[in-house]
Amino acid sequence: MFDFLSDMDLWKLNTVTDYLMFIGAIAAGLLVFAVIARYYGGLRDQNKAVKRVNKRLKMLAKKPSQIYENVTLRLPDGNQTFDGVLLDRSGIFLIKTYGWGLKISGTPDGETWKRTDREREERFPNPLIDLKKGVEGVQKVLEDKGIHKVKVMPMVVFADTMDTPQLYLGYGSYSTIYQEMKNWYMKQSGVSTVQYDFERVHAVMKNEVIINK
Repeated sequence: MFDFLSDMDLWKLNTVTDYLMFIGAIAAGLLVFAVIARYYGGLRDQNKAVKRVNKRLKMLAKKPSQIYENVTLRLPDGNQTFDGVLLDRSGIFLIKTYGWGLKISGTPDGETWKRTDREREERFPNPLIDLKKGVEGVQKVLEDKGIHKVKVMPMVVFADTMDTPQLYLGYGSYSTIYQEMKNWYMKQSGVSTVQYDFERVHAVMKNEVIINK
């Protein structure tokens, strides 16, 4: 790890210099560990997780595409806020991101899900309830404008950076983890051509649905 340790037998600390070098090596190792822990701990911040997920999706989405971050939508049953809204070739994704959680369990139709890591456990509202409500609202707005058959779907991303999250949510959870987000997204949006009138739908979303841009 450190070159100066090659000249010192850790099991034979005979001089003051040996002890100082040994203590210095331990201190340096602890400092490196603290810096790494602080870095990855910072990435678990919710706002940073949202930015990281949206930035990745922006890179993955082929043109034409548009992504909005932390947006509130004006929908028939009331305003709803999402961590991200992505318009791409295949349709529209309403996105919810979670910055921490190494084990996530629940069911697609359950009222709550549970997430845990090595230090904490939390039950939180099933995000699909609000996301599906948003899906229905967006579809209703588009249909009222005479725009039909646009795919609108929820997307839940668990973006913990400390380790690879494990999902126990069952089929139909519309969920993925950041480490597998590319494959999940490409399966949902892997089309070679635009499936709807992108410019018209984007105009409706931008001018009439999205409140804060």
